[in-house]
Amino acid sequence: MRNALRTRSLFGLILAVMLVLTLFAATAPARANVTRLVLHTRNCEAVTAYAVYDGFSTGSAPFYAVFAADLNGNGQFGEASEPVAYVRVDSTSGEPSTAGTRLKFEALSEGSTVAVTAYEVDRRGRLVSGQLEPVSYECTNRPALDPIPANTGITLPGAAVTARIMVERVTVYAEPSGDSAVVGGLGRGARVDVVTRNQRGDWVRIVFPGGGTGWIMWQTQATLLGPSRSLPVE
Repeated sequence: MRNALRTRSLFGLILAVMLVLTLFAATAPARANVTRLVLHTRNCEAVTAYAVYDGFSTGSAPFYAVFAADLNGNGQFGEASEPVAYVRVDSTSGEPSTAGTRLKFEALSEGSTVAVTAYEVDRRGRLVSGQLEPVSYECTNRPALDPIPANTGITLPGAAVTARIMVERVTVYAEPSGDSAVVGGLGRGARVDVVTRNQRGDWVRIVFPGGGTGWIMWQTQATLLGPSRSLPVE
């Protein structure tokens, strides 16, 4: 009888420890699977960015290293007017590798500050690693070639979510319903900022380039760029 009680107590202790570890894993910040962000060739129209990927990820494959720029200094990276690039990474190798891309943008004035960050998402747009501290530079029209590592001291960069329209025209509604009032439309190739999603995730609220917001049913009409699963639910 005493042995049975000891066994039950030990089993209960193991369950309690497992529960604590599970809760900690659910609340702990994501570990950065992309590291050591470095900028190389850069000017006032483009920048080449590289990051090291550790070869391990959890979530829904495939996985992508995402590079995004902040051109207006508001701390949000990859807004509708800013470049963002996805680089597929191999999570099965278990070996470090380099992911890199060339971000291009409309020409800025000399002396403008360009900042770049990187993070990782899975195929569902779920953020699966922490964002890296951005690297920034003051641009010149003459290309700079020396590599520069993280230097900005910005510890909490924001990763914007945008929608890129993939069909001829998308109707924008006042509410997440086709029965609500029509407030506008977006043509093929348009890219707009996304601020929230509905509970089911099939509608997102977008911001028009000139101001004002509306809702689109995006799944068959647009591609979401950025950590879309992290969008607040409205």
